[in-house]
Amino acid sequence: KPFGTSIFSAVDHPCQFWLLWRRSEMFGAAKGDAAYARQASPVMTYSNSSDNMDTLNLEDISELPPMFGREHRPVAQTSVWLSTPETPETPRSRSESKETAGPQPLLIMKFGGTSVGGGEQVLRCAGIVRKALPGRPVVVVSAMGKTTNALLSAAKSAVETGEVDISAIRKMHESVIQHIGIDMPTSMNELLNELERILNGVALLKEISTQTRDRIVSFGERLSVRAFSAAFNHSKGEEEVEARPVDAWQIGMRTTSGSGSADSAFSSVEILGDTFSAIQHHLGPLKLNYAYVPIVTGYIAKDNKGVITTLGRDGSDLTATVIGAALKAAEVQIWKDVSGVQTTDPRVIPSAKPVRVLTFEEAAELSTFGSKVVHPAAVLPAWQAGVPMSVRNSMVPEDPGTRIVPKLSDSDTRERRVAAISSKNNITMIVIKSSRMLGQHGFLAHVFSVFNKFAASVDVIATSEVTVSLTLDEGYKHVDVPALERELQEVAKVSVLHNVAMLTLIVPKSDSVSVLREAFAAFEEMKINVEMVSHGASNVNVTFVLPGDQLLKASRK
Repeated sequence: KPFGTSIFSAVDHPCQFWLLWRRSEMFGAAKGDAAYARQASPVMTYSNSSDNMDTLNLEDISELPPMFGREHRPVAQTSVWLSTPETPETPRSRSESKETAGPQPLLIMKFGGTSVGGGEQVLRCAGIVRKALPGRPVVVVSAMGKTTNALLSAAKSAVETGEVDISAIRKMHESVIQHIGIDMPTSMNELLNELERILNGVALLKEISTQTRDRIVSFGERLSVRAFSAAFNHSKGEEEVEARPVDAWQIGMRTTSGSGSADSAFSSVEILGDTFSAIQHHLGPLKLNYAYVPIVTGYIAKDNKGVITTLGRDGSDLTATVIGAALKAAEVQIWKDVSGVQTTDPRVIPSAKPVRVLTFEEAAELSTFGSKVVHPAAVLPAWQAGVPMSVRNSMVPEDPGTRIVPKLSDSDTRERRVAAISSKNNITMIVIKSSRMLGQHGFLAHVFSVFNKFAASVDVIATSEVTVSLTLDEGYKHVDVPALERELQEVAKVSVLHNVAMLTLIVPKSDSVSVLREAFAAFEEMKINVEMVSHGASNVNVTFVLPGDQLLKASRK
């Protein structure tokens, strides 16, 4: 009792006294006791978040001081204490204590907003997870239905009118809980009350920062994981492990400072490298002892200052693949309301069919050039880690969907040379002409320094001796094109074409010559002028830049 009973009476939890006790060892070492200095080490970190305690690392539980009775000792089954607001200390079921002979790979299951858009859908997805329990799932959940849009609308209304109304958001989540057949969890009510307080502050100030906006939209995922956990646990069998809601930053999801776009997949933040080791530290022990089902928030994270950040619209896909890569998962499953990746947009071409298998490179090109089935940045973490993916339909869970693999096997046959088609419209094309390019170095460097200055991301580029043509997707990230054009005009002649479109064919380079020949024959037949072609930079795609009003006709052809 190095600090005496007066200190012990001032702390709220035995773990706090344990921290003081260990710090007293360090204090003793400061007075010259080298043995104490070698033994002492911090064992607990605190956070300014709503949770009192983020992590608990016990080097040797036998070192706990005598006043810790066995019933008071902090037990960390995975060396991590993930607090659950409604049940901070949940008793373990019999199945939780069963350990396997060796580590077993985990399965990542991500459910999109439409898949959990209502009470019936949430229960269906909870049933899909229950059937997958032998695979040890880690579940990632998006906000329910149109919750993110409703949150952004509430924030906008608070700024513009000074009125705060979250009744639609509250009613949406209450209806889901009622459909499950349980009372509204306390943690969900607390989150809704916190959201209302933040919006009242926005209404009072009549302004909103990007940080505040990210914090507001984070409530969608935080409410969703608690509703999903409640649905799973309501029908939990006696021998089944329980589900626990987890905010992504509790397992180490960290990003650089910045914010995500409110209306596109773009985000200015990047996942920090130590996120992967942190996730492995927090969730890796589940490979040995699957003690609970983590229900993790997608889309959101925190920076090193503890500020909430977002990963861009549909960023839950990225959350899932980062977790999958960190854990070397058996598979990352993306559950949506469609049966895998389609050969083309079924809203445009009703005869579109699912593609049964794609390579990572093909999936990355599809998502980058218009397919909205997978977040553009989500493929890379799984690709680098060699973790297979699949895109499945939560409405038809028995459908195999689309597998995404490192390379096609001999059994992965295809009926056609072109595996899939994707497209983007409302693209801006910039043509830069200058005789300074001819035989000179440094011109392109200057041009791209201008694009860097305006933080403009280029999609497709083609060059000749005196001309550079490239495209920008302003729907993905807004760019001040008039100012960009003015600066480029100081060194070159510049023309800007608005409302053009890109049509991308996913085809192996070995078949690209014949596909190009037939494609240009089709364009000639339809009297469509092709503004630009990109071929050769990728092994799997050919991209055409066309007039925007010709995209639909070309896609159908």
